[in-house]
Amino acid sequence: MSLPGGKQKVLVVDDAGEVVVLCVNMLQSLANRGDGAVDLVRKEPFDLVIVDYKMPEMNGFQLFEQARAIRPDMAFMLLTGHGSSDVVEDATEMGFNAILLKPFTREQLRTAVGQALQGRT
Repeated sequence: MSLPGGKQKVLVVDDAGEVVVLCVNMLQSLANRGDGAVDLVRKEPFDLVIVDYKMPEMNGFQLFEQARAIRPDMAFMLLTGHGSSDVVEDATEMGFNAILLKPFTREQLRTAVGQALQGRT
């Protein structure tokens, strides 16, 4: 799969293992969770952080706020199975570059990743 800009690093954060495996297989990416993801962001920049909305340690909005404070130039995509209009609206207002609702197809993932990377500040 070819993404805009050539080889890029993507961090996938989701508490559902099968979603992480799916994203990693599709994107050949790095996967992690909550606090570990924030630690990784402190250590190195990523082109894109894909974060799940609902996770046990911290939710995706909390992770977004912490990671954005560390690296404001990274792109963020919200991945959620809880796609109520309030969640989508809040994510948009917070500054997520893309939002992808579960379940999703390979093409929807590719499109959302491309959108997020293009919207990167």
